[in-house]
Amino acid sequence: MRRSLLAVLVVVALTAAAAASASAPAPDAHDRALAKQLAAQVAALSKLSAVTDNSGDRLNLELKGCKGLGKTPGQSFAVVFAMLPVLLIEGVNKIRPQLLEVRNTIAPMRPHAALFRRWLAAEQVGLDEILAFDNHGKKIDYCGAAKVMLAKNSKDSDVRDVLGVSLAQIGSLFSSTSPSAKAGVVVKKLNPQMRAFLLAAGVPRGVAVKLTK
Repeated sequence: MRRSLLAVLVVVALTAAAAASASAPAPDAHDRALAKQLAAQVAALSKLSAVTDNSGDRLNLELKGCKGLGKTPGQSFAVVFAMLPVLLIEGVNKIRPQLLEVRNTIAPMRPHAALFRRWLAAEQVGLDEILAFDNHGKKIDYCGAAKVMLAKNSKDSDVRDVLGVSLAQIGSLFSSTSPSAKAGVVVKKLNPQMRAFLLAAGVPRGVAVKLTK
């Protein structure tokens, strides 16, 4: 009986190991080099973002001088939510060269592993959407932007005037059917496998976790 039970456990363990191997293929030398190249870019970008990330503080400071905004907790939440595109634009303006560097690193990559290829392609779609929020350095009037973004009948021309991006671009941020939203679903599905893949490729755990949150 013990031998039979041991045999079953061995089979189960081997099956589980085979499944894990299938879900996260071992990277070859080519893919390890690509993974480390990507990791270096993302690590540098993360450091820069940590140093320059004061957008939330600036938003609060700028909005304090706006009349008629955020008088109640509910209104305050609505203002912050409406200003999310502004924060994204400001973030892109600050680190656009570094984002482009990551984009230009990813674009020519041709991983051997199908898992890595699918994940990179989906990540690139999301990165392209972020870069589309480059308003070419247009200075944003926070009070004016808040009024336009909170208005129920704002036109595309109104949004372009204050933000420098289109209403359709902003709508894509909150759409579940946009290309980036669909790509996000793919990324989320592949992230557990990709984390194991990146770790096997020699990517530091901290960076692998950031890449696959």
